[in-house]
Amino acid sequence: MQARVNRDQVNLGDTLIYTVEVVTAGARQSTPVIILPKFKEKFQQQDIFSRSTANILNGKTYISIIKEAYLTAHRTGRITIPPSRIDFMDSATGERSVRYTQPVNIVVNQAGGAPAVPTPTPEIDVLRPIKTSAGISAGQWLPMAIGGLMIFLVLGLGAYFRGRSVVSAPEPDLPGDTRTAEQKALEALEQTKDLQAAGKIKAFYTALSDILRLFLAERYAFKAEESTTRELLEKMKDLGFQPDFLDHYRKSCQECDRVKFANFLPELPKLEQAYVQTRQLIQYPKKTVSQAQGPGSGEAAGRDIDNQHKVSSTSRTS
Repeated sequence: MQARVNRDQVNLGDTLIYTVEVVTAGARQSTPVIILPKFKEKFQQQDIFSRSTANILNGKTYISIIKEAYLTAHRTGRITIPPSRIDFMDSATGERSVRYTQPVNIVVNQAGGAPAVPTPTPEIDVLRPIKTSAGISAGQWLPMAIGGLMIFLVLGLGAYFRGRSVVSAPEPDLPGDTRTAEQKALEALEQTKDLQAAGKIKAFYTALSDILRLFLAERYAFKAEESTTRELLEKMKDLGFQPDFLDHYRKSCQECDRVKFANFLPELPKLEQAYVQTRQLIQYPKKTVSQAQGPGSGEAAGRDIDNQHKVSSTSRTS
């Protein structure tokens, strides 16, 4: 199980992707259910997407369940996203189990990139005591005070012992994923060699297509997984991707689509060529216009594309 964000530091109003992934090995009687935490106090929730993939490596089946939430930050400061809950149930035995992911920490800076300052919480006005004109003697209020104190003492002891009877074991802290989107894509690409060696051509090309789409979605913070090839290429053109990169990516998509949907079976040497082309696309030096403007602009590419995506979406809505 793993919970992660595509960026651990954003500006106020920026959009980030919170992802929970559960990978199971072998066939299961039921699919794990991912329950995301509540975001409304710290983020504005845009969309939630779910998907699953199955891979066969060394004769063993691995099922990956992924749930993503697109969030817009509306509070500044250091913010912790609570753990997500994962429910498991074996339909054959009826056995249930619950586990939790690790919390995720991010820093939300002020608009324009100024250092983060915690958003103040509204203060509640202190109510002034209401004075009464009726006088009460010590002999009248003393028995009532003692009785009230005894009631609070009994209630407090009861709550204390009830709280001690239920003690849950703390969830272990799991290390966060510090890999970049490119590193994760290259590691996933390396695993496709087993499919290539086994001659599983359709599964191999499907994995190449999924790896590229997931890489683009995570690296540049826009929705790529649910789009068709034509929609994806048009969206990438609007977002400022370089024509040379788009041309190479279009050829790769067309070849994958022929295998996935037209039952085209290329010769085995073509598989190695497709593997090399996919690696070159992941490591392509200048994918977007912002990256081509000069050294050091690569880190801002994701934010530039995200802002262009918001402008494009606003124009289409108008």
